[in-house]
Amino acid sequence: MIKIPEHVNKLITYKPGKPIQELRRDYGLEKIVKLGSNENPLGPSPKAKEAINDSFKDLEFYPEPACIDIRKKFANKFGNQFNIKIENVIVGNGSEGIINYIFKAFFQPGDELLTCQGSFIGVYVLAQAYNVPCHKLPLTKDYKFDLDNIIKNIDKKTKAIYLANPNNPTGTIFTKPDFEEFMSKVPSDIIVILDEAYYEFAVDLTDEYPIGINYDYDNLISLRTFSKAYGIAGIRIGYGFAKSNIIEALLKVKLPFEPSISAQAAGMGAIDDDEFLKKTLDNNKKGLEYYYTELEKLSLKYFKSYANFVMIEFDTAEEVNQLNSELLKRGVIVRPLTAFGLPNCLRISIGTEEENKICMKNIRELLIK
Repeated sequence: MIKIPEHVNKLITYKPGKPIQELRRDYGLEKIVKLGSNENPLGPSPKAKEAINDSFKDLEFYPEPACIDIRKKFANKFGNQFNIKIENVIVGNGSEGIINYIFKAFFQPGDELLTCQGSFIGVYVLAQAYNVPCHKLPLTKDYKFDLDNIIKNIDKKTKAIYLANPNNPTGTIFTKPDFEEFMSKVPSDIIVILDEAYYEFAVDLTDEYPIGINYDYDNLISLRTFSKAYGIAGIRIGYGFAKSNIIEALLKVKLPFEPSISAQAAGMGAIDDDEFLKKTLDNNKKGLEYYYTELEKLSLKYFKSYANFVMIEFDTAEEVNQLNSELLKRGVIVRPLTAFGLPNCLRISIGTEEENKICMKNIRELLIK
């Protein structure tokens, strides 16, 4: 019998929000509002779709392994403002794919990852998959990354620190002064992984957001994705910025033919779709304000979000599970946060105006007896 390593046997794989097909099958529903996975309610970027369609003519070819065209495209897009060159750019199967490269390229036996409990589950899963101890500290009382506590817990085993800004699933951020003070205290031989999956929403909502590529730290890698603001989660394309020696190491360990031809084309199309991005951000801002207003009417405790979702805190996990169960029966998918380590919290993605109203109508009916 093949012996499976113990860390793999114990691995609990990442479970996304409940699929629409499963809900239809379980409850026989036709109308379903899916607000559990932070997807773009406006659909995919039109320019990304056009680029994907155009890529079909080349599907008999393998993708170019070094991803020169798309990396050059991103370097040109951000180069003038942030001094980015092609050797500072990496692309992967979503930003999570690049985190995978980081584990492969930099972690050795005895190394540890330092982060907080109550952040992106995918990082915890990858750490266990690579048998890397993941030291998870508590978030602050207002569900922010506790940067001071992270600094205090750095030791000789710390290889990298994972930060999500904005944080998923809490929607909170740390500011420019917070980040700059933090980085001044991090030893230069420790990699700081700055996950900016919700970057576009954050910079639209505040001037206090610390944009990763605006800093010249040798040990920083900042990651972004097209899954959220550009609506192409299904095609899997993400990108990151770092010093050339970090990028060179990541390129050595990435699979040679990823991302796919269509994914690379989609990213190049989406990055220029400013019109679609504006529509997305306008819808998001309007949706956030609507949720804030309605949640306040119900005296529910929510946290100001700098992403495309809102997190609500309840007194108990039982309240969360009961509300979620009843919403599912009504065809409304939201996200309980037990798997994130926040069992008394619930996350609701921003949908269309109609979807937001359907969601809140059902929440009101279930909570007001």
